[in-house]
Amino acid sequence: MKKHRWQMNIKTRILVFIVLFEIIAYSTLQLVNHYLYVQELDALRQSQIQSVLQASVVKIENARQRMEQKATALAIAGERLFALRQNQHLSTEQATAHVKDLLKDNFASFEQALGGGIWYEPYAFDPEIRYYGPYVFRQLGDMVFSWDLSSQEYDYHQQDWYRLAVNSGWGTRQKSFRPLLWTAPYVDDAGSLSPMMTVDSVMFDSGRKPIGMATVDWSLDELTRFLDAVKVTTNAFPFFVHRDSGLVLSYPMDPSRVMTQAYQLPVINKLLEDTQTGVIKKKSDVQVSEIPYELYYFFTEDGFLFGSLVPVADLRSDIKSISDLILLYGAQIALAFILLMIVVLNLLFRPFDAVLKTIRESVSYEDEDSKVVLKPIEYHSRNEFSPIVKAMNDVYLQVREYVQQVEETNQKLRASKQQISQLNAELERKVEVRTAELEQKTRLLSDSLERLKRTQQQLIQNEKHAALGRLVAGVAHQINTPLGICVTAASLLSNELHNTYSKALDGQIGKKAFGEACDKMVECADMLQLNLDRASNLISSFKQVAVDQSSENKRRFNVAEYINKILLSMRSKFENTPHKIELTCDPKLSLYSHPGALTQILTNLIDNALTHAFDADNAGKIEIKVEQSEDQLRILVADNGKGMPEDIRELVFDPFFTTKHEQLSSGLGLHLVYNIVVQQLSGSIECQSQLGVGTKFIIIIPLQEEVAQPQSTTN
Repeated sequence: MKKHRWQMNIKTRILVFIVLFEIIAYSTLQLVNHYLYVQELDALRQSQIQSVLQASVVKIENARQRMEQKATALAIAGERLFALRQNQHLSTEQATAHVKDLLKDNFASFEQALGGGIWYEPYAFDPEIRYYGPYVFRQLGDMVFSWDLSSQEYDYHQQDWYRLAVNSGWGTRQKSFRPLLWTAPYVDDAGSLSPMMTVDSVMFDSGRKPIGMATVDWSLDELTRFLDAVKVTTNAFPFFVHRDSGLVLSYPMDPSRVMTQAYQLPVINKLLEDTQTGVIKKKSDVQVSEIPYELYYFFTEDGFLFGSLVPVADLRSDIKSISDLILLYGAQIALAFILLMIVVLNLLFRPFDAVLKTIRESVSYEDEDSKVVLKPIEYHSRNEFSPIVKAMNDVYLQVREYVQQVEETNQKLRASKQQISQLNAELERKVEVRTAELEQKTRLLSDSLERLKRTQQQLIQNEKHAALGRLVAGVAHQINTPLGICVTAASLLSNELHNTYSKALDGQIGKKAFGEACDKMVECADMLQLNLDRASNLISSFKQVAVDQSSENKRRFNVAEYINKILLSMRSKFENTPHKIELTCDPKLSLYSHPGALTQILTNLIDNALTHAFDADNAGKIEIKVEQSEDQLRILVADNGKGMPEDIRELVFDPFFTTKHEQLSSGLGLHLVYNIVVQQLSGSIECQSQLGVGTKFIIIIPLQEEVAQPQSTTN
């Protein structure tokens, strides 16, 4: 039986379309509502948070202003007390009794203050009293008057809260008539052990000369408790920082951070760089312990930073609850609508289903060869489907005719298929024959390529031996000159010696003639010694270079000395030409490598430059520069000759490439150099050239560590 792939009918398609349309419309509505809810709730939250922060800031400002007003009132009272004492209207004892009542009355109803006092400069209040600083402090709800701080041991004139006014010029740089100075927050280690701040109000005499100060100690406990209780949301965390000192005064998230430096809290430390005051600001996407927060903060005019870390989850909780509720109700409505549409579609499509069933039963298959059999459709109802049934019967008639034509065509195709099979078999036989012929030709080509590689390698070896032969010829030419001079000097020395000896035997030589003869013989001996040394040096240099050139062993050698030996061996090639060779190399530079390889490289590069780079009449210059850089050796061989065009420069390292065919050049010199640098020395070589400027060969050779060679023993 044939398997029919399942397809959705029209009714199912309509239902799927309605469901998808409803899901898309519902999702779009949800997104729009969610966006609007976020906007509105964010605006409402922002307004609430700013109101809470603004109210907290107002409380901070009011507390600060009350402290300053209290300090100012004490300063005025202290100035009046000083004036009465100076005018002899009060004795010191009377003034002390008066100031005691004054301080207790001022602080009895002022619970936010830990205490306060009036502090005079040394001997200012009484010429016989250095420390005059009456002070009251709060203890168990009562104000206690004390002179304990007016002592040499405490020396309040040197305390930080007092020196604050002294070091700032008693506030004379302030524009206000009554200067006020605030200390940084500190811990009251002498009393309540709670954070506190002190406000200093400077006292002056009638001539505006500073006579001391009045102080009020502000307890930050009540303020921090109030701020700790400020919750803009359920899980929000407030913080309170003194900007100038950088001290954290309140941080409920981690109470151990109180009275520590804010730089230990990176989130708050960045806020201290802001200098704008009086404006509530917001930072989003703040991460604390990998939890996202929104940060709101405010700088007061007097240097306090107050803010709150609000979890993003708190701000989105209301939106989520509303969205969940709408989603639940919307899903119920959508489900009810889908069920309703299923019932309606079933009622609407019932006639169509009956027609579809009749049409389906009119089509059948024969099991033998799956031949389609079409039967006329019998439909007796009179409705909108009647024309469709009539059209289907007409189509069935045409299909039967087409099926008969297709069967005839299939028979022809089967016959053609048999012919194609025969042609394919014949084609496969031909392919096998061509493949065998191709394999034979490939083997012949591989053998030819192998012979070519062996021939090329033999030519490279011949080029090495030819270079050694040219080196021998050059050295022989150079040795011929000093040896010829030695033969001439030896002949002159022999003749002069025989003549002098004969004259001496006959007694025919005088003292002067004998001296001249001796001078000539000494001169000939010196000439003989000089040229023999020269020939010996040439032979020694050639011997070392020749041995290294034919040896594959590594050894450590001085680079500058070895290159000079190579140049000495090649002197015959350029000493009778106007060309010059200059070497730049550190005389202490040594190399552990193949010295013969260096000989092959330099001799071929210098030969190449002398042959191709210069005209016969113009003086040329070949520069050899050797430098060590970290773990590499860089060799530059450059000439100022004719240079090469780009198409020739790209082929210089190819085997058998030469531009001097008329001179029977082999074209293997630079190819030999390339193989030595890349394969033997594991380095790299680059050719740079420009017409009319010259050519550069840049060689980079990696430095190798010296390996100890086993010592050979001879019997």
